[in-house]
Amino acid sequence: MLCMKGIGKDHAKFSPVATASYRLLPEITLIKPVIGEKADRLAKCFSEGVIQVVEKNGVLNAEVVDARKDTCSREVFRHEDLKDCVKLARIRDHFIFSIESTGALPPDVLVVEAIKIMMGKCTHFMEELNNLAT
Repeated sequence: MLCMKGIGKDHAKFSPVATASYRLLPEITLIKPVIGEKADRLAKCFSEGVIQVVEKNGVLNAEVVDARKDTCSREVFRHEDLKDCVKLARIRDHFIFSIESTGALPPDVLVVEAIKIMMGKCTHFMEELNNLAT
């Protein structure tokens, strides 16, 4: 029996990753207060846990609780009375990575090992640039 350790660069069979993806962090801003029945309808336009309806002084108010749970659905723009109450955006420098593993290594170890490889490549690149300068 022969056993060989390799990396995905050599062959895909050495890549223990099932799925790796990223998305930008959603940013949801309520431009104007959403109260009463509109607050309930607004909450239903988003994934569960994104918008919370709370009662303040006997009036229902919508509040953004956790924008991270949003799936970037644009359902709110189908409602004429709600679409001007919300601003949807993405934070361009905040990435949410999702990595699944099917191999022996758990996803958190895969990320650490990938970062080590990337740092090694960056170091090698910097050395090559220094050699060119001299």
